[in-house]
Amino acid sequence: MLRREQLGLLTTDDSRPLFVWEPVPDLCQPSELQACYEACKHVDIVSPNHAELCGFFSEEPHDHNGNIASHTIEKCCKAVLAASKGKATHLKAVIVRAGKEGCVVATTNTTAWLPAYHQQASRVIDATGGGNTFLGGFTISLARAGKFGLKDIREAVIDGAVSASFAIEQVGMPDLTIHGDLTESWNGDSVQARVAELSQRTPDV
Repeated sequence: MLRREQLGLLTTDDSRPLFVWEPVPDLCQPSELQACYEACKHVDIVSPNHAELCGFFSEEPHDHNGNIASHTIEKCCKAVLAASKGKATHLKAVIVRAGKEGCVVATTNTTAWLPAYHQQASRVIDATGGGNTFLGGFTISLARAGKFGLKDIREAVIDGAVSASFAIEQVGMPDLTIHGDLTESWNGDSVQARVAELSQRTPDV
């Protein structure tokens, strides 16, 4: 951020690029918590997965039954938001990716769990890269919106979840087919159809 200021690339809020930050997993530990808080002031969205977020606070990401510890995750989100607030902050939301449970969207005013696309374990062949793909789809969607309202974040989460759904259905890249009318299908399915389907079962935030 300092380097961008030195280069004159941060002249106004309107000229700032969109920053979506995924913390380095190995640094998600209590000794790095204060550094995390400081970094969050300079990004628009921070998105660890549930285990990474809990790692900063020495909390268990799962309960004794092996389920996602949703209350703990929400508590950690609130701590990040509270510590990163102030006039100098740019942080709009904490988006915590939680595998089959979807993700939690946390802002200063709202905490909501939004579903993953796949609800059956049999549809998931290789989860490698699912989180990265989610963030790719999410970031592109939010950049196109150019806004950070809850509706925009919800739509970006849906786009991210659909992106991830194609990435985890096989080992390696999904299969792209371009049809005669120049429409696309991935793994034999339509992106637009999956977005519409997931939108129907995603609550408002």
